[in-house]
Amino acid sequence: MIQIQVVPRAGVDAYVLLRAKVLHEATTWYWSNKARTRLRHLQSAGHIDVANAGGVLVARVRPKDPRDIFYLAEKFMGRLVAWFEAELAAIHLQFLDDAAPPKRRKRAPAKRRR
Repeated sequence: MIQIQVVPRAGVDAYVLLRAKVLHEATTWYWSNKARTRLRHLQSAGHIDVANAGGVLVARVRPKDPRDIFYLAEKFMGRLVAWFEAELAAIHLQFLDDAAPPKRRKRAPAKRRR
């Protein structure tokens, strides 16, 4: 999985900028849930989970097909630069391991009372 951290210049909130831009002006990007934390592109299979960390935008790219991870990450970072070049200080890219979720423990059968 790829995690993208978008660091804005002083006094700017990258998360608020992105939410407003996608909601009001974007033509190929849209929010796919009511909380506006899941961003989708019209031509891609998959989504980007978006979160706020004190003004820093944290986005996790989650494609449906592992081969599409490059496509989503490229489109997203390209749009960020095109839309917010003057407001951004840095974009950090991290490659995270796709660890399987921990297995659930099965519940022990209840003992019978006599």
